[in-house]
Amino acid sequence: MFDSEEFRLRSRNLLIVDDEPIQRTIIGRVAERLGWEVQEASSLVEAKARLRSGNIRTIVIDLCLGEEDGLALLHLLREVAPEVVVIFVSGAEKRVLAACSRVAKGMGLLVAGTLRKPIELRNLEMLLEIQPSRLASQKSSARAPTVTQFERALQNGEIYTAFQPTIDLSTGRLSGMEALARWRCPQRGEIPPSLFIPVAEQSGLITPLTRQVLREAIAACEACRYYEPEFSVAVNISPALLSNELFPSTIDRALAASQLPHGALVAEITESTIASDLPLANEVLTRLSIKGVRLSIDDFGTGHSSLLKLLRSPFTELKIDRSFVEVCPTDPEAWKIIHSVLSLAHELGMRVVAEGIEEREIGDQLRDAGCDIGQGWLFGRPVLRDTILRLLQSRAAARAAQSGGSQRPDVRAPVSARHQRLFDRRDVQLVDMNGPVRDQQLIE
Repeated sequence: MFDSEEFRLRSRNLLIVDDEPIQRTIIGRVAERLGWEVQEASSLVEAKARLRSGNIRTIVIDLCLGEEDGLALLHLLREVAPEVVVIFVSGAEKRVLAACSRVAKGMGLLVAGTLRKPIELRNLEMLLEIQPSRLASQKSSARAPTVTQFERALQNGEIYTAFQPTIDLSTGRLSGMEALARWRCPQRGEIPPSLFIPVAEQSGLITPLTRQVLREAIAACEACRYYEPEFSVAVNISPALLSNELFPSTIDRALAASQLPHGALVAEITESTIASDLPLANEVLTRLSIKGVRLSIDDFGTGHSSLLKLLRSPFTELKIDRSFVEVCPTDPEAWKIIHSVLSLAHELGMRVVAEGIEEREIGDQLRDAGCDIGQGWLFGRPVLRDTILRLLQSRAAARAAQSGGSQRPDVRAPVSARHQRLFDRRDVQLVDMNGPVRDQQLIE
């Protein structure tokens, strides 16, 4: 039978691993005041014995234990107590502490944060109350779909396009959106892109998938520009398509069938694609650029491309990978890299987008550092086209009211019948982990 009281007590067991008795006493008293049951260890041997006994919820590890180092405990933690939350303390430099945090996270451990000696008790209290989630770092155990299943999904209309807003950080204006392929399977529910995009690429179905996303993205952006004339839409381009010399013509035809100017379309190419020297890739990118399509380097900082390759490619935009943005609050080195990237990109005349912004403080700091565009859950999760349109319409109405003008016509007015057919699928609703997305969830 489940004993909630026993579980509560177990969840407040703290192990302090430090070879300095005074430090153990200080940390212990703070923890006890917060309701923790405290255990102490002055060496690795003692710490390992206490970990094997179980019941530890959080561990405070001093990196320097005489001739030993606290990192040696991480391997044991991963084996016998992977759910234990780790707090590192040390008199070492902040970059050393940040590196230890990255090592632990790379091993799949839960890290609440780091503390530099002498310890500030307020920061210690805060970290003791943090319970980081493993959900963000866990890889899905779901099975990848088969080629036949994906092809059937394309034919049956189960694949749809969602749009995540991008924000001008200097003005707060909704300036554009990124088009994202999504799959709602009647049997399995939402299937993540990480499972079905590789299937599409390996099977050759990435071409019809991209055509569909392009059509829906262009139609949606054309409608959005009725309310925001400079609105743009970004579409991810698979490496497989950059080896096809006919691909620029595919984009040309899609744009020719609409009223959307080429400059309103942003083609996102991952940095790893640039680094891989795909045949024809640079020619295809240059032809797209000549036609006026804007080019963006996606996931910058993860692909190991040389500066020479960046200089030779006609990119106009650079997206800082979310892995740098997410660790900004705890990793000072990440901020230094971001500042360097901003400076480099602006010197080359490129616009900079930061993705993965989830906290307002990070958004404000990126804005103050000179980042141009923000994207992330702080501003809005991926939603259907009509949600973006309603938001733009309400903002246009608010501006008109302030200036004494009249409100724009109904949201469906600028959408042609040809485009509207793409979006009249009533069976599709975007639902995130908190339930159906409402307009007010998009941008506060």
